[in-house]
Amino acid sequence: MKPGRLLLLLFIMLIITGCSSSKSTGNEKDVQPALPSISIIADSEQALALFKMEEKNIEKKFGVRLEYHYPDRLNDNLEDFLFASDKTYDIYMLFPAKLPEYVERNMLLPLDTYIQQTEGIEDILPVYRNLYMKFGGHDYGMVYDGDTHLLFYRKDVFEKYNDEYKKTYGKDLTPPKTWKEYDQIAKFLTRDIDGDGKIDLFGTAIFGGDAKRYIWFAERYLSMGGKYFDSKMHPQIQSELGMKALQDLINLNDSGATPPNSMYDWIDLNTAFLHGKLAMVVQWSDTSRFSYDKKNWGSKVQNKVGWTLVPAAAPNNPRGGVWIGRVLGISKQSANPDKAWKIISYITSKEISKKAFLSKDTINDPFRYSHFSIAGKGAFPTEEMNQNFLETVKSSLNNPNADLMIPGGWDYMQALDQNIYLALIHKKTAAEALKQTADEWNNITKKYGQARQAAHYQEWQNLLKEVGNHEIHQ
Repeated sequence: MKPGRLLLLLFIMLIITGCSSSKSTGNEKDVQPALPSISIIADSEQALALFKMEEKNIEKKFGVRLEYHYPDRLNDNLEDFLFASDKTYDIYMLFPAKLPEYVERNMLLPLDTYIQQTEGIEDILPVYRNLYMKFGGHDYGMVYDGDTHLLFYRKDVFEKYNDEYKKTYGKDLTPPKTWKEYDQIAKFLTRDIDGDGKIDLFGTAIFGGDAKRYIWFAERYLSMGGKYFDSKMHPQIQSELGMKALQDLINLNDSGATPPNSMYDWIDLNTAFLHGKLAMVVQWSDTSRFSYDKKNWGSKVQNKVGWTLVPAAAPNNPRGGVWIGRVLGISKQSANPDKAWKIISYITSKEISKKAFLSKDTINDPFRYSHFSIAGKGAFPTEEMNQNFLETVKSSLNNPNADLMIPGGWDYMQALDQNIYLALIHKKTAAEALKQTADEWNNITKKYGQARQAAHYQEWQNLLKEVGNHEIHQ
């Protein structure tokens, strides 16, 4: 190609490129500016499902986009990296038991004024309104997830082996009401169904992974009349009641009635039950609707699951109760707390919160009076099932157990949790594990101050007794 033609071609290309660039620049004027973001940090993607369901509505209604932060798998100790991070979030999704820790670290904005001006606050059940949302006389969280523990069992399995059980024990095989019955039934229903020498169905399983295994011990211990502390914050966990509760749990684990060496977290425990590997399990109430969910959970037990109250040592003692749950709080560092509150108020409102536990895609549980008056099928195949579910949850909220909502409450339970683990794998005896727990609890109490902790503990006990006496009615 001649030099003149080459120069002419280059000149034409420059003109074309220039026109193209000019056109692109002109189009940028038509692009809408990016919406301001509200960032949310949560323990899991599953916990954010309702936000994602309402994302477009929130964007349109409040003129913001939501930004999500969460670990790859449900994380019970989100604070391990959160407290070491310089990143700023607007909304914290917290386990209520951790609320005191966040308040003590001056991370949360008091919500008193916001909540006083919010419609529907009186619709929130006292057990959540007074235990979940408050600390030190102020509101710091808005309840988002109720989280009630129930006992789930395979109706078909109980029916199949009823005659054999009755022949052995002289009574029908029905859902256990005491822990003695629970352990007996768990051992009885552990089966090699196909005769190949391997167990196909285990009687039960517990949460064996870190952080929440303390609940499976505490429900036994508290239902026996056990207390965490006396009036002066001296630990009572190492008492005869504590040792019996832990030894019974160890014996159950050693009996072969639970999957060997299982370190199940919440997802694992649900999966094992929903895939037909367990005859019964204590879990949060959303497992009821997950039993009909093939899409997310691959359930193999549709129409085969029943639910009832968690066992207790005596009929009038606490059964099950409200464990973990979630509240939404606003960071003191948020640049737009008013907008953050509008989103929190919207997502926890009567109308939107109802959508959560009617969906199989969320992990939210009832926490409002109005949630218990929902007619129709709800998340279930029939109206009868929906009403049975709601009535069972209602019953579980009378005289309930609950997480220890005092400064260091999560630390106390994590010390217990780790020592339970050491006992379950026979690194410590039950007595050694609970003695070690008591020693660690004394150190935590010293850190916060004995008199101060005793006052907080008494207040928590009074509140727990008060909310347990509230009848759910409309």
